[in-house]
Amino acid sequence: MSIHLIGDLHPRNPNRPPGTQRLDEMPDEAIRAASKTIRAARSSRRSVLSICALLALIFLNLGCGRAPQSAEKDPPPAPIKWEEARQLFLEEWTELVGSTQPLPDHAARVTSPVAGRVLAVLPKNGEKPIVEGQLVEEGEVLVRLDATAIHANLAKAEAAKKVLQAERDVAAVTVKQASLDVKSLEDLKQTPNTSLVSPIALEKAALALESARASVLALDRKLEAADKEEAALKLEIQLFVLTAPRKGRLGRLQVVIGQTLPAGAAVAEVLGIDDEIDVLCFVSAADARKVQLGQSARVGGFDKDSATEAGADPEGKVVFVADQAEAETGSFAVKIRFPNRDLKLRANSVARVRILTRPGKSCWAVPESALLEDQDPPGIVLVEDVAVTKNAEGKDEQTGKVRRLRAVIGVRDRILHQVEIVRLEDVEKKWRGDLEHALIVIAKGQGLQTGDAVKFEAEDDDEAAKPDAKP
Repeated sequence: MSIHLIGDLHPRNPNRPPGTQRLDEMPDEAIRAASKTIRAARSSRRSVLSICALLALIFLNLGCGRAPQSAEKDPPPAPIKWEEARQLFLEEWTELVGSTQPLPDHAARVTSPVAGRVLAVLPKNGEKPIVEGQLVEEGEVLVRLDATAIHANLAKAEAAKKVLQAERDVAAVTVKQASLDVKSLEDLKQTPNTSLVSPIALEKAALALESARASVLALDRKLEAADKEEAALKLEIQLFVLTAPRKGRLGRLQVVIGQTLPAGAAVAEVLGIDDEIDVLCFVSAADARKVQLGQSARVGGFDKDSATEAGADPEGKVVFVADQAEAETGSFAVKIRFPNRDLKLRANSVARVRILTRPGKSCWAVPESALLEDQDPPGIVLVEDVAVTKNAEGKDEQTGKVRRLRAVIGVRDRILHQVEIVRLEDVEKKWRGDLEHALIVIAKGQGLQTGDAVKFEAEDDDEAAKPDAKP
């Protein structure tokens, strides 16, 4: 019969399993026997825990006393690409962006000097009609305005002039009549033994002649005023005929027939860009210091090769560099003038140009990718102690050590993507090589430090098959 110990003294449970005894129902000998069994079980568990702890300490001591592992192996060489410096002919070009515009004396704007209604646009002058975009001569009629009122005033002035002319003719006859009166009185006065002509009558006749002559003179002045008024009206009529102010190419007309124009309204533009055209650029102070009058320039940015496309675009010249910056932007105005006989450049369009700020010269150069331009002055990485070793696949590979130096650069050719190296400087003063025989890292050199192991990375077949972009 199994004995179950129930430690809590609660009232008898009617649902207690059969065959179990409460502690208060057991005899003393049974209680002592059960207690010894429980104490023996607890002692056995303690022994097991002590043995486990002892084994753990033994294994810990064995681990601490073990010899340290060998140091990690050196990292594998970093794959890079290098090449020797080359002696090239480099030019430094500065790229600018601007807008094209005619020369200051090669642009004219046709405006309406008077208010009026458009009567005709591009009237036919002879057999050949004028069209937009055509080359026009100075004085060719472009637009006619309605000048009916001015013509009416001119006719009125001409009629008034005729009246004045008639009055002048009458005054001239009066002068002749007064002259005859004076002459007859003088003849009578000279007759002997005659006292019919009194001095007063003779004086009145002279005054009448003088008055007639004054009337003729006044009418002459009125006729002169009428002539000037007629000329002014004819000149005003000419203002209603809008003509080309200079020789050039006619732009887009901005008026239509029947439109009433206020004085000063724009009608069209006549541009002379067939011979030359300017490109106006606004540059920073740094670029303005590079640009000088007379420097050569070409149309297009760095993506155009001046050597291979020299005949494609004509050569221009810098004709203006502002001495004062713009008040709004702080940039400086620069004008480059280009021949434009083939009309490759149109007015008021965006154009990219490049200016030769440093003439070409022969020098030692490296690719732009070789420069570490995250520092000032820029850095450069060389490869030293190059040796040929076998790799894990049994193939030959070139390995070496790198050294970081500072590069003093000169001409930067943005078309060939090459940079002149004036000299190399070693901060540690340990480098004793020369640029002519140095191996320059041109790819994957970022992050390398002096003494790092590197290996030459051979080009893939796909990359080797690609032709070089530029020599």
